[in-house]
This record gives sequence, C-alpha cells and structure tokens, in this order.
Amino acid sequence: MIHAVRCNHASFKTVEFRPGFNVVLADRTEDSGRRDSRNGLGKSTLIEIIHFCLGGTIPTAKGLGSRTLRGWAFSLELTLANQIITVTRNTEDRTQVVIDGDTANWPIQPHP
Repeated sequence: MIHAVRCNHASFKTVEFRPGFNVVLADRTEDSGRRDSRNGLGKSTLIEIIHFCLGGTIPTAKGLGSRTLRGWAFSLELTLANQIITVTRNTEDRTQVVIDGDTANWPIQPHP
C-alpha cells in the first residue's frame, strides 16, 4: 500500500493515502463554471512521481525532467513485505534509489 508521496521542496504538497480505495480528484468550487478545466492540477504528475520513485524513467527536459525541477527529490512511503519503507529518488541523480526502512526479510538485499 502507498501511504504518502513527499518532496524535499516546501512548495510540493504531501499526498497521503488511507487504507482502502483512494481517488485523486481536482477540486471544484462553487465559483467553477461548466467550462472550468481541471487540467494542470497535478493528477498526472502524481502518477509520474510514483512511477519515477519505483524505478521508472522520466523524459529529459519535460515533466519531472524539466530544468525547473532539477535537484528535487521525491519520496514514496509504502508497505512492502509487511514493512513500511521509503523510496527516494532525485531528479538530478536518476541512477540512485535510496531505500529507508527494514529490508532484512527481502530475498534480495539492496546495496548500501
């Protein structure tokens, strides 16, 4: 289960998930009209961050690969093998995956 998605920049709002079914939606206010868009609010970016934290690639110069996000580190807190761990990747050093938590029961141990 994914518990949270975090970032090392204060402007990123932490996303927390609860047990059960979670849905990511864009807010609609009373002032929103029929033509108001829900585009550009971060729903797809959240999926891209989760994909990146789990080892996926990001395109150069767009999305998470954008120059404006250089040096941002995203963390994914999740339960894996009955233990809560945190996986962190930095957009500047995409080759490194930092795993924090108890990995003693993993059949393949991560490198320190």
